[in-house]
Amino acid sequence: MDYISVNTKMNFAFKVEVEVIKDSIQSIFNNTEYPIRISDLKVMSNIEHSNVSVNLNYKIGQFSNFSFQTKMIIFLIEQKIYSLINTKPININLVFEGVFNEK
Repeated sequence: MDYISVNTKMNFAFKVEVEVIKDSIQSIFNNTEYPIRISDLKVMSNIEHSNVSVNLNYKIGQFSNFSFQTKMIIFLIEQKIYSLINTKPININLVFEGVFNEK
């Protein structure tokens, strides 16, 4: 069980499992208004178990929205991780795999 230790600055800390972070990131893409498909999602903790790095491959529905959708992915991942561990991730590595056809 890999975890992230979160210091609350209130004389206690709690732990968040990396699998919970991974599931939370996956849920982002089930609820977006723009069609985005992700694969090969990896969430890795650092040595101190205080932060994470995220790697994922993704495809989008329309290339005309490429820049906007990529920035939206980064923003949503940062916000989701911040809400869980009170800090932004060390690194978000996105691999663009192309456009899929929804027809």
